[in-house]
Amino acid sequence: MRKYSLEEAIYIGDKATSITTLVISAAVAFAIGVVLIKLSWAWTIPDLFPAAVEQGLISADLTWLSAIKAATLVAILSSTGSLVARRWGGN
Repeated sequence: MRKYSLEEAIYIGDKATSITTLVISAAVAFAIGVVLIKLSWAWTIPDLFPAAVEQGLISADLTWLSAIKAATLVAILSSTGSLVARRWGGN
């Protein structure tokens, strides 16, 4: 087993912390996103597009599966944005 210097151990620890933070932030964004997308869809879409809902072009109620798909996209985008900001933002 290789022994790491203090600088190497700190670097490895920082990378592990960054990855853990990224995964946790994506999971939190996903969980919050599912609920917010599901609730906000039913609240806003019929008001914004009443004719389209009436004609059946847009569903007035979003399924949980569709909310999960949209929340997955939100979680990926938010964690990627966090990663990019950390990489090029210097923090």
